[in-house]
Amino acid sequence: MAYSDELYGIWLSLRYPEGDPTPGKLLSKLRSAQSIYGAEKEFLYSLGFSSKEVRPLSAKSLDQAQRIAEQCAKRGINIVQYSDREYPIQFFQLDAPPAVIYCRGKLPDSESELFISAVGTRRNSDVGRMNAHRLCFDLAAAGAVVVSGMARGIDSVCHQGALDGGGKTVAILGSGCDVIYPPEDSYLYGCIIDNGAVISEYPPGEEPKAEHFPVRNRLIAALGAATVVVEAGIGSGALITADKAVSMGRTVYAVPGAINSPSSKGCNLLLKRGAALCTGAEDILSGYELTFPDKIRIENIVNRKYFIGDYREKSDGENDAETAAAAAGADLSDTKISRASELEGDERRIYEALLRGGALAAEEIAAEGIDMESAVYRLTLLEIKGYVISLPGGKYAVK
Repeated sequence: MAYSDELYGIWLSLRYPEGDPTPGKLLSKLRSAQSIYGAEKEFLYSLGFSSKEVRPLSAKSLDQAQRIAEQCAKRGINIVQYSDREYPIQFFQLDAPPAVIYCRGKLPDSESELFISAVGTRRNSDVGRMNAHRLCFDLAAAGAVVVSGMARGIDSVCHQGALDGGGKTVAILGSGCDVIYPPEDSYLYGCIIDNGAVISEYPPGEEPKAEHFPVRNRLIAALGAATVVVEAGIGSGALITADKAVSMGRTVYAVPGAINSPSSKGCNLLLKRGAALCTGAEDILSGYELTFPDKIRIENIVNRKYFIGDYREKSDGENDAETAAAAAGADLSDTKISRASELEGDERRIYEALLRGGALAAEEIAAEGIDMESAVYRLTLLEIKGYVISLPGGKYAVK
Protein backbone atom coordinates (compact mmCIF):
# COMPACT_ATOMS: atom_id res chain seq x y z
CA MET A 1 0.00 0.00 0.00
CA ALA A 2 1.33 3.46 -0.95
CA TYR A 3 1.45 6.11 1.76
CA SER A 4 1.92 9.85 1.44
CA ASP A 5 5.32 11.26 2.39
CA GLU A 6 3.89 13.26 5.29
CA LEU A 7 2.80 10.06 7.08
CA TYR A 8 6.42 8.98 7.39
CA GLY A 9 7.39 12.35 8.83
CA ILE A 10 4.62 12.13 11.42
CA TRP A 11 5.60 8.53 12.17
CA LEU A 12 9.21 9.57 12.81
CA SER A 13 8.16 12.44 15.07
CA LEU A 14 6.14 10.01 17.20
CA ARG A 15 9.05 7.62 17.75
CA TYR A 16 11.00 10.04 19.97
CA PRO A 17 10.04 12.72 22.51
CA GLU A 18 10.07 16.33 21.36
CA GLY A 19 13.51 17.81 21.83
CA ASP A 20 15.30 14.49 21.23
CA PRO A 21 18.21 14.96 18.80
CA THR A 22 17.87 11.51 17.17
CA PRO A 23 15.33 12.43 14.42
CA GLY A 24 17.53 15.32 13.33
CA LYS A 25 20.62 13.12 13.23
CA LEU A 26 18.76 10.50 11.20
CA LEU A 27 17.38 13.06 8.76
CA SER A 28 20.77 14.70 8.27
CA LYS A 29 22.12 11.32 7.12
CA LEU A 30 19.19 9.85 5.20
CA ARG A 31 17.41 13.10 4.19
CA SER A 32 13.84 11.75 4.30
CA ALA A 33 11.59 10.07 6.87
CA GLN A 34 10.52 7.51 4.28
CA SER A 35 14.14 6.42 3.83
CA ILE A 36 14.47 6.07 7.61
CA TYR A 37 11.26 4.01 7.74
CA GLY A 38 12.65 1.55 5.18
CA ALA A 39 16.22 1.38 6.50
CA GLU A 40 17.51 -1.88 7.98
CA LYS A 41 18.94 -1.85 11.50
CA GLU A 42 22.32 -3.05 10.31
CA PHE A 43 22.55 -0.18 7.85
CA LEU A 44 21.74 2.34 10.58
CA TYR A 45 24.35 0.74 12.85
CA SER A 46 26.88 1.15 10.04
CA LEU A 47 26.13 4.87 10.00
CA GLY A 48 27.09 5.11 13.65
CA PHE A 49 23.67 4.98 15.33
CA SER A 50 23.43 3.09 18.59
CA SER A 51 20.93 0.36 19.40
CA LYS A 52 19.22 2.78 21.80
CA GLU A 53 18.74 5.28 18.99
CA VAL A 54 17.56 2.65 16.49
CA ARG A 55 15.24 0.64 18.74
CA PRO A 56 12.22 3.01 18.57
CA LEU A 57 12.19 2.64 14.77
CA SER A 58 11.10 -1.00 15.01
CA ALA A 59 7.48 0.13 15.54
CA LYS A 60 6.34 0.33 11.91
CA SER A 61 2.60 0.93 12.23
CA LEU A 62 1.43 4.10 10.50
CA ASP A 63 -2.06 3.99 12.01
CA GLN A 64 -1.46 6.80 14.53
CA ALA A 65 0.24 8.91 11.88
CA GLN A 66 -2.76 8.37 9.61
CA ARG A 67 -5.16 9.53 12.33
CA ILE A 68 -3.10 12.66 12.93
CA ALA A 69 -2.97 13.42 9.20
CA GLU A 70 -6.77 13.11 9.01
CA GLN A 71 -7.14 15.44 12.00
CA CYS A 72 -4.89 17.99 10.29
CA ALA A 73 -6.94 17.82 7.09
CA LYS A 74 -10.19 18.41 9.01
CA ARG A 75 -8.78 21.31 11.05
CA GLY A 76 -6.93 23.17 8.30
CA ILE A 77 -3.49 22.34 9.67
CA ASN A 78 -0.53 22.12 7.31
CA ILE A 79 2.12 19.47 7.93
CA VAL A 80 5.60 20.82 7.16
CA GLN A 81 8.33 18.19 6.91
CA TYR A 82 12.07 18.52 7.43
CA SER A 83 12.59 18.10 3.67
CA ASP A 84 9.91 20.63 2.61
CA ARG A 85 10.69 24.02 1.10
CA GLU A 86 8.53 25.69 3.80
CA TYR A 87 10.54 24.20 6.68
CA PRO A 88 12.44 27.05 8.40
CA ILE A 89 16.10 26.85 7.50
CA GLN A 90 16.95 28.24 10.95
CA PHE A 91 15.79 24.96 12.53
CA PHE A 92 18.55 23.06 10.71
CA GLN A 93 20.98 24.76 13.11
CA LEU A 94 19.35 23.10 16.11
CA ASP A 95 20.81 20.03 17.80
CA ALA A 96 17.24 18.68 17.89
CA PRO A 97 15.24 19.98 14.90
CA PRO A 98 11.62 18.78 14.71
CA ALA A 99 10.89 16.05 12.18
CA VAL A 100 7.63 17.83 11.33
CA ILE A 101 5.96 21.14 12.16
CA TYR A 102 2.22 21.58 12.36
CA CYS A 103 1.12 24.97 11.05
CA ARG A 104 -2.01 27.08 10.85
CA GLY A 105 -1.77 30.17 8.68
CA LYS A 106 1.10 30.94 6.32
CA LEU A 107 4.63 30.74 7.65
CA PRO A 108 6.67 33.68 6.27
CA ASP A 109 9.59 32.70 4.05
CA SER A 110 12.51 31.80 6.29
CA GLU A 111 15.17 32.75 3.74
CA SER A 112 14.01 36.21 2.74
CA GLU A 113 12.36 37.59 5.92
CA LEU A 114 14.02 38.94 9.07
CA PHE A 115 12.63 37.19 12.14
CA ILE A 116 13.11 38.77 15.59
CA SER A 117 12.08 36.81 18.68
CA ALA A 118 10.55 38.85 21.51
CA VAL A 119 9.74 37.23 24.86
CA GLY A 120 9.08 38.04 28.48
CA THR A 121 7.38 37.27 31.74
CA ARG A 122 3.77 36.17 32.20
CA ARG A 123 3.54 38.49 35.23
CA ASN A 124 4.27 41.75 33.48
CA SER A 125 4.13 45.27 34.84
CA ASP A 126 2.26 48.08 33.07
CA VAL A 127 5.57 49.54 31.92
CA GLY A 128 6.67 46.16 30.59
CA ARG A 129 3.42 45.80 28.68
CA MET A 130 3.82 49.26 27.16
CA ASN A 131 7.46 48.58 26.21
CA ALA A 132 6.60 45.22 24.62
CA HIS A 133 3.81 46.66 22.53
CA ARG A 134 5.74 49.68 21.30
CA LEU A 135 8.91 47.71 20.57
CA CYS A 136 7.09 45.06 18.51
CA PHE A 137 4.87 47.65 16.83
CA ASP A 138 8.01 49.38 15.59
CA LEU A 139 9.77 46.14 14.61
CA ALA A 140 6.79 45.15 12.49
CA ALA A 141 6.32 48.63 11.03
CA ALA A 142 9.94 48.48 9.84
CA GLY A 143 9.38 45.10 8.17
CA ALA A 144 10.55 42.48 10.69
CA VAL A 145 8.54 39.35 11.52
CA VAL A 146 7.98 39.12 15.29
CA VAL A 147 8.25 35.65 16.84
CA SER A 148 6.92 34.82 20.30
CA GLY A 149 5.13 32.12 22.28
CA MET A 150 1.58 33.56 22.70
CA ALA A 151 1.85 32.99 26.46
CA ARG A 152 -0.13 35.16 28.83
CA GLY A 153 1.69 38.42 29.56
CA ILE A 154 4.53 39.87 27.51
CA ASP A 155 4.44 37.24 24.73
CA SER A 156 0.83 37.97 23.84
CA VAL A 157 1.47 41.71 23.90
CA CYS A 158 4.42 41.23 21.51
CA HIS A 159 2.09 39.59 18.99
CA GLN A 160 -0.46 42.38 19.46
CA GLY A 161 2.19 45.04 18.89
CA ALA A 162 3.33 43.35 15.67
CA LEU A 163 -0.24 43.14 14.38
CA ASP A 164 -0.96 46.79 15.25
CA GLY A 165 2.28 47.72 13.46
CA GLY A 166 0.87 46.21 10.27
CA GLY A 167 3.35 43.34 10.16
CA LYS A 168 3.55 39.58 10.35
CA THR A 169 3.99 37.50 13.45
CA VAL A 170 4.60 33.83 14.29
CA ALA A 171 3.47 32.12 17.48
CA ILE A 172 5.25 28.93 18.52
CA LEU A 173 3.14 26.96 20.98
CA GLY A 174 3.87 24.45 23.72
CA SER A 175 0.67 22.62 22.76
CA GLY A 176 -0.93 21.46 19.55
CA CYS A 177 -1.28 24.36 17.11
CA ASP A 178 -5.06 23.95 17.31
CA VAL A 179 -5.12 24.32 21.11
CA ILE A 180 -5.59 27.96 22.09
CA TYR A 181 -3.67 28.71 25.26
CA PRO A 182 -4.37 30.85 27.15
CA PRO A 183 -8.04 30.45 26.13
CA GLU A 184 -8.78 34.17 26.48
CA ASP A 185 -6.48 34.79 23.50
CA SER A 186 -8.82 33.16 20.97
CA TYR A 187 -9.33 36.42 19.07
CA LEU A 188 -5.58 37.14 19.05
CA TYR A 189 -4.98 33.57 17.84
CA GLY A 190 -7.22 34.17 14.81
CA CYS A 191 -5.50 37.45 14.03
CA ILE A 192 -2.08 35.77 14.10
CA ILE A 193 -3.26 33.09 11.67
CA ASP A 194 -4.55 35.81 9.33
CA ASN A 195 -1.25 37.71 9.48
CA GLY A 196 1.38 35.01 9.90
CA ALA A 197 1.28 31.58 11.46
CA VAL A 198 0.76 29.53 14.59
CA ILE A 199 3.14 26.56 14.63
CA SER A 200 4.05 23.67 16.92
CA GLU A 201 6.00 20.44 16.92
CA TYR A 202 3.27 18.89 19.08
CA PRO A 203 0.47 17.04 17.24
CA PRO A 204 -3.10 18.42 17.07
CA GLY A 205 -5.05 18.21 20.30
CA GLU A 206 -1.95 18.05 22.53
CA GLU A 207 -2.69 20.03 25.68
CA PRO A 208 -0.10 22.44 27.12
CA LYS A 209 2.10 20.97 29.84
CA ALA A 210 4.77 22.60 31.96
CA GLU A 211 7.50 20.40 30.48
CA HIS A 212 6.57 21.44 26.93
CA PHE A 213 7.53 25.08 27.26
CA PRO A 214 11.31 24.81 27.87
CA VAL A 215 11.46 22.42 24.88
CA ARG A 216 9.40 24.82 22.78
CA ASN A 217 11.65 27.74 23.70
CA ARG A 218 14.53 26.37 21.61
CA LEU A 219 12.37 26.91 18.49
CA ILE A 220 11.64 30.53 19.42
CA ALA A 221 15.37 31.13 19.96
CA ALA A 222 16.29 29.42 16.68
CA LEU A 223 13.78 31.16 14.41
CA GLY A 224 14.80 34.67 15.42
CA ALA A 225 17.98 36.19 14.00
CA ALA A 226 18.08 37.90 17.40
CA THR A 227 16.13 37.55 20.63
CA VAL A 228 14.98 40.46 22.77
CA VAL A 229 13.86 39.92 26.36
CA VAL A 230 11.45 42.75 27.14
CA GLU A 231 10.73 42.09 30.81
CA ALA A 232 11.64 39.06 32.91
CA GLY A 233 12.21 38.07 36.49
CA ILE A 234 14.98 35.74 37.60
CA GLY A 235 12.82 32.61 37.22
CA SER A 236 11.19 33.55 33.91
CA GLY A 237 11.16 31.05 31.05
CA ALA A 238 12.25 33.94 28.83
CA LEU A 239 15.75 33.47 30.25
CA ILE A 240 15.73 29.88 28.96
CA THR A 241 15.00 31.26 25.50
CA ALA A 242 17.85 33.76 25.90
CA ASP A 243 20.26 30.98 26.93
CA LYS A 244 19.23 28.90 23.90
CA ALA A 245 19.77 31.90 21.64
CA VAL A 246 23.25 32.50 23.05
CA SER A 247 24.15 28.83 22.58
CA MET A 248 23.22 29.16 18.90
CA GLY A 249 25.32 32.28 18.41
CA ARG A 250 22.36 34.65 18.22
CA THR A 251 22.49 38.18 19.57
CA VAL A 252 20.43 38.62 22.74
CA TYR A 253 19.01 42.03 23.62
CA ALA A 254 17.45 43.06 26.91
CA VAL A 255 15.29 46.03 27.84
CA PRO A 256 16.57 47.55 31.12
CA GLY A 257 14.21 47.93 34.05
CA ALA A 258 14.01 49.50 37.48
CA ILE A 259 16.53 48.05 39.90
CA ASN A 260 13.84 47.47 42.53
CA SER A 261 11.39 45.73 40.17
CA PRO A 262 11.26 41.91 40.52
CA SER A 263 10.00 41.61 36.93
CA SER A 264 13.11 43.40 35.64
CA LYS A 265 15.79 41.50 37.53
CA GLY A 266 16.19 38.93 34.75
CA CYS A 267 16.70 41.58 32.07
CA ASN A 268 19.15 43.49 34.23
CA LEU A 269 21.05 40.26 34.88
CA LEU A 270 21.28 39.58 31.14
CA LEU A 271 22.69 43.07 30.61
CA LYS A 272 25.23 42.49 33.37
CA ARG A 273 26.28 39.28 31.61
CA GLY A 274 26.82 41.02 28.27
CA ALA A 275 23.45 41.14 26.51
CA ALA A 276 23.02 44.06 24.12
CA LEU A 277 21.04 47.03 25.42
CA CYS A 278 17.67 47.59 23.77
CA THR A 279 15.93 50.95 24.18
CA GLY A 280 13.95 50.72 20.95
CA ALA A 281 13.52 48.81 17.70
CA GLU A 282 16.29 50.80 16.04
CA ASP A 283 18.86 49.24 18.38
CA ILE A 284 18.01 45.82 16.93
CA LEU A 285 17.26 46.70 13.30
CA SER A 286 20.34 48.83 12.65
CA GLY A 287 22.37 45.63 12.39
CA TYR A 288 20.11 44.12 9.72
CA GLU A 289 19.15 46.99 7.42
CA LEU A 290 21.98 46.23 5.00
CA THR A 291 21.43 42.46 5.19
CA PHE A 292 17.72 42.79 4.34
CA PRO A 293 17.64 45.91 2.12
CA ASP A 294 14.36 44.92 0.44
CA LYS A 295 12.58 44.16 3.72
CA ILE A 296 13.77 46.46 6.50
CA ARG A 297 13.02 50.18 6.43
CA ILE A 298 13.73 51.85 9.77
CA GLU A 299 12.28 55.13 8.50
CA ASN A 300 8.85 53.44 8.35
CA ILE A 301 8.74 53.52 12.16
CA VAL A 302 8.15 57.26 12.28
CA ASN A 303 5.78 57.13 9.31
CA ARG A 304 3.26 54.78 10.95
CA LYS A 305 0.92 56.29 13.54
CA TYR A 306 1.16 54.43 16.81
CA PHE A 307 -1.98 52.91 18.31
CA ILE A 308 -3.01 50.02 20.55
CA GLY A 309 -5.65 47.62 19.23
CA ASP A 310 -8.23 45.63 21.18
CA TYR A 311 -7.70 41.86 21.09
CA ARG A 312 -10.39 40.82 23.53
CA GLU A 313 -12.88 38.23 22.26
CA LYS A 314 -15.39 39.99 20.02
CA SER A 315 -19.12 39.33 19.59
CA ASP A 316 -21.22 40.33 16.59
CA GLY A 317 -23.45 42.54 18.71
CA GLU A 318 -20.76 44.39 20.61
CA ASN A 319 -21.78 48.01 21.31
CA ASP A 320 -24.98 47.66 19.22
CA ALA A 321 -27.03 49.17 22.05
CA GLU A 322 -24.89 52.29 22.13
CA THR A 323 -25.03 52.68 18.35
CA ALA A 324 -28.82 52.35 18.31
CA ALA A 325 -29.25 54.82 21.17
CA ALA A 326 -26.99 57.36 19.50
CA ALA A 327 -28.89 57.03 16.20
CA ALA A 328 -32.16 57.72 18.05
CA GLY A 329 -30.70 60.77 19.81
CA ALA A 330 -31.27 59.17 23.23
CA ASP A 331 -29.46 60.02 26.45
CA LEU A 332 -26.44 57.72 26.65
CA SER A 333 -25.85 57.94 30.40
CA ASP A 334 -27.25 54.45 31.05
CA THR A 335 -25.25 53.05 28.16
CA LYS A 336 -22.09 54.66 29.48
CA ILE A 337 -22.67 53.07 32.86
CA SER A 338 -23.22 49.68 31.23
CA ARG A 339 -19.95 50.08 29.30
CA ALA A 340 -18.09 50.03 32.60
CA SER A 341 -18.95 46.31 32.83
CA GLU A 342 -16.85 45.72 29.72
CA LEU A 343 -13.74 46.82 31.60
CA GLU A 344 -11.66 45.27 34.37
CA GLY A 345 -9.17 46.33 37.04
CA ASP A 346 -7.73 49.85 36.93
CA GLU A 347 -9.39 50.60 33.59
CA ARG A 348 -12.82 50.08 35.12
CA ARG A 349 -11.93 52.09 38.24
CA ILE A 350 -10.73 54.99 36.09
CA TYR A 351 -13.81 54.87 33.86
CA GLU A 352 -16.13 54.85 36.88
CA ALA A 353 -14.18 57.73 38.47
CA LEU A 354 -14.75 59.78 35.30
CA LEU A 355 -18.44 58.88 35.35
CA ARG A 356 -18.69 60.20 38.92
CA GLY A 357 -16.41 63.20 38.67
CA GLY A 358 -16.72 64.39 35.09
CA ALA A 359 -13.52 65.74 33.51
CA LEU A 360 -10.45 64.75 35.56
CA ALA A 361 -6.68 64.96 35.16
CA ALA A 362 -4.42 61.94 35.70
CA GLU A 363 -3.32 63.41 39.05
CA GLU A 364 -6.93 63.57 40.24
CA ILE A 365 -7.53 59.98 39.18
CA ALA A 366 -4.37 58.90 41.00
CA ALA A 367 -5.89 60.44 44.14
CA GLU A 368 -8.53 57.71 43.92
CA GLY A 369 -5.85 55.22 44.97
CA ILE A 370 -4.55 54.26 41.52
CA ASP A 371 -0.82 54.31 40.84
CA MET A 372 0.09 57.43 38.84
CA GLU A 373 2.05 55.48 36.23
CA SER A 374 -0.83 53.06 35.77
CA ALA A 375 -3.34 55.94 35.56
CA VAL A 376 -1.47 57.61 32.69
CA TYR A 377 -1.02 54.31 30.85
CA ARG A 378 -4.64 53.18 31.33
CA LEU A 379 -6.03 56.55 30.25
CA THR A 380 -4.07 56.24 27.01
CA LEU A 381 -5.48 52.75 26.46
CA LEU A 382 -9.03 53.89 27.21
CA GLU A 383 -8.69 56.77 24.76
CA ILE A 384 -7.41 54.48 22.01
CA LYS A 385 -10.22 51.99 22.67
CA GLY A 386 -12.81 54.76 22.44
CA TYR A 387 -13.95 54.87 26.07
CA VAL A 388 -12.62 58.34 26.96
CA ILE A 389 -11.57 61.54 25.22
CA SER A 390 -8.74 63.91 26.11
CA LEU A 391 -9.62 67.54 26.80
CA PRO A 392 -7.60 70.78 26.95
CA GLY A 393 -5.63 71.18 30.16
CA GLY A 394 -4.63 67.53 30.37
CA LYS A 395 -8.07 66.34 31.49
CA TYR A 396 -10.07 63.31 30.37
CA ALA A 397 -13.81 62.61 30.18
CA VAL A 398 -16.03 59.67 29.30
CA LYS A 399 -16.74 59.61 25.57
